[in-house]
Amino acid sequence: MFKFFIFLIFIILCCVFGGGRVQAQERVYDSPLPLPMLLSGSFGELRETHFHSGIDLKTGGKVGIPVISMKEGIVSRVKVSSVGYGRALYVEHADGTTTVYAHLLRYTPEVNRIVREKQYERESFEVDLNMRAYGIVFQSGDTLAFTGNTGSSGGPHLHFEYRDTHTEAVLNPLLFLEIQDNMPPKIQALYIYYMAEDGCVERKRRIVPKYLGNRKYACGKITVPAGRNGVGFYLTDLMNGSWNKLGIYRMEMSVDGEKRFEMVVDTCLFDSNPWVNEIKDFDLYRQKHETVYRTFGHYMDRIPGVKIADEGWVDMNKGEEKQGCVKVADKNGNEVEFCFTLIAKDSIPFRKRKVLDYKKPNVVGEEGYNLLLGDSVLSASLPYVGKVDTMILADGKLYTVFVVSQREQPLLKPARLEVKGSFDERAVVCRITDKRMLVAMTTQQCENGIIAMPYFLGCYTVVSDTVSPEVKYLGMSGRKLKFIIRDELTGIAAYRGEVNGKWGLFEYDAKNDQLTCRVDEPVFVRGRNEVRVMVCDKAGNVTEKQIVFQLGNEINGNKDGKKN
Repeated sequence: MFKFFIFLIFIILCCVFGGGRVQAQERVYDSPLPLPMLLSGSFGELRETHFHSGIDLKTGGKVGIPVISMKEGIVSRVKVSSVGYGRALYVEHADGTTTVYAHLLRYTPEVNRIVREKQYERESFEVDLNMRAYGIVFQSGDTLAFTGNTGSSGGPHLHFEYRDTHTEAVLNPLLFLEIQDNMPPKIQALYIYYMAEDGCVERKRRIVPKYLGNRKYACGKITVPAGRNGVGFYLTDLMNGSWNKLGIYRMEMSVDGEKRFEMVVDTCLFDSNPWVNEIKDFDLYRQKHETVYRTFGHYMDRIPGVKIADEGWVDMNKGEEKQGCVKVADKNGNEVEFCFTLIAKDSIPFRKRKVLDYKKPNVVGEEGYNLLLGDSVLSASLPYVGKVDTMILADGKLYTVFVVSQREQPLLKPARLEVKGSFDERAVVCRITDKRMLVAMTTQQCENGIIAMPYFLGCYTVVSDTVSPEVKYLGMSGRKLKFIIRDELTGIAAYRGEVNGKWGLFEYDAKNDQLTCRVDEPVFVRGRNEVRVMVCDKAGNVTEKQIVFQLGNEINGNKDGKKN
């Protein structure tokens, strides 16, 4: 009995004093944040010009929350940018995956020291560093960085990715992580599309289904034109504890029991981003903020995870009925089903017209403008429009405009727009948005005029950007000098900040037009400091601003200078 008692005490002591250490070594972290895992963005969501390559994790609107290493890995890359991912960290793991953490506020001190050294060495806030040689390894449970709102982030959160280290393919993080979610997707509407004899596709009807309960939807018979039809679905998904509308994980549609379309969002390639508007109805996304998944398209099979039969089209003769069924699910297996009946009526009379054929190169030319659409630039055939007209834009001014489409249409690859004439070096080709706003495109001089490479079919014009960037000093706040820098048309191309004649580390927040510099930077000295900010736009206009600054007191006598 005495020996048993001693053995029992030994077991208890091992659990109390040794158990915590063993548990810490073996613990597998199931989230990169010490918070409940709530998504504000899901993997593969259909964004305006790309598939969302990770998941966005909520931080309660706060920054500075520790980002936790879920498993051992070496820091392979660090990138700092004023747009896109902002501050990002890449960690390679022994299992062949790389995890990516973006929109960070700051790195750990060891990583931050290296980044600052390279920024000063290259005299650039923006850096992209290969970090493997430094051998920085994080263990499971270590703090990697701290959450922020940098780059093109729309609010504080952590963008988190899994990638295949070798192929760079992005993988759905929910293949590795689990979330608490028992809320199924919602089928908000069904859209009917029709392909005319010339290959042009038009949206014909919108039907709102009735929810029957038990995760099933239905509607009455849907009349469609006899001929070739396509179907799209306005879909949303929510998860427990989050109000954000998320993308779906799996969808399949069958007609008369035959599977016509299937999509599973497990992986994606960055090269496949242009195809996002093959599956998404771009016009509804822009005009009504509806994410409509189309189940037809000429190039749909190029999207990873998509399987399609006969390009997804439903061919129907007059009087014919077909039974359709779509099933939609999230990653946790919460599924809904919508069954519907299509019945074909009269076909739509065809009126012959000139079209841009998606299967071959096209050229649209009028009065010195020439738009060259190469192979696989159009996702579908479009009615031909080519004219030079005048248009009053949002700024109230009258412009001469080259019209190729009445509404913006995304292209699968950039086209080539040539404008003949004599132009000065500040001439810029602009596309005109559906809200009649000017968006400058990268413009190059050529032998006969200027060229640009539009990613959207629409309306274009040429303007001369002679207005220099705005640079405004806001004073000091939180030990930082703050400036506003902005350019209304072509945008900021480059900037440089100097303190006492030396390059200083100025941080540019592009989404807020803000440029800041900490007064703790080594270029500052006690007492008087001369600060100069130079900003150049993409048309070559330059603005300089100089201030004299004394730590704790600002000296009057700011000096502005502009060069055009």
